[in-house]
Amino acid sequence: MAFDVGLIVESAPALAKGLAGTIGICLVSLPAGFFAGILLALVRMRGGVVASVLVGAYVELFRNIPFLIQVFLLFFVLPAFGPRLSPLTAAFVALSAYASAYSSEIFRAALLSIPKGQTEAGYALGLRYPVILRKILLPQALGFILPTSTNLAITLIKESAVLSTITVPELTYAAQNIVGRTFSPVEIFTAIALIYWALTASLSALTRSLEVRLQPHLRAGITDTDNKTEQIREDIR
Repeated sequence: MAFDVGLIVESAPALAKGLAGTIGICLVSLPAGFFAGILLALVRMRGGVVASVLVGAYVELFRNIPFLIQVFLLFFVLPAFGPRLSPLTAAFVALSAYASAYSSEIFRAALLSIPKGQTEAGYALGLRYPVILRKILLPQALGFILPTSTNLAITLIKESAVLSTITVPELTYAAQNIVGRTFSPVEIFTAIALIYWALTASLSALTRSLEVRLQPHLRAGITDTDNKTEQIREDIR
């Protein structure tokens, strides 16, 4: 059986439309998930015992149930108990919730990796926690957060293919429609495999470039923070 490149060229507009759908869904869901993850991490660390337990239960729930099952529960089971969501709304909610659970642990681990003495030194200077977080903790945590968040983003881009099961107009759904019409799965699925690879490889290259650009800043930020911390400790003594 010959590999028909012409079929891929003919299907390019439909695949491009599906790719735009995948990118659009991810551009909305991933930032929302990361922002929610930051809030969840802070609540779990500083919100008291009850809040910590609730957030921990949320994180474990979404991390331990396969994403496909989460999508099915949201789209097929939720209407039995409440409102029926459109496929696109269900996609945004499912992907954002999934991202928030994993990013919460990324941010929490990054903040816990920083010695407590630096937070205490900030309090000794009369700084409030939001200022300590922005000026002292996050600059140091960035070196940990960036590569792990990139891995999460790549995972979520690939997981977005699951959304085709609820007729979300993204890349895999577009490919399935083409295969149903042409009965040529080899060419079409090879094409979308290469498209997913190009998309995730481009994201990896972008973040690697960003890491290289930020390395001098990160090293300088850590050194400056360490120096300030030592100076604060000397002043306290």
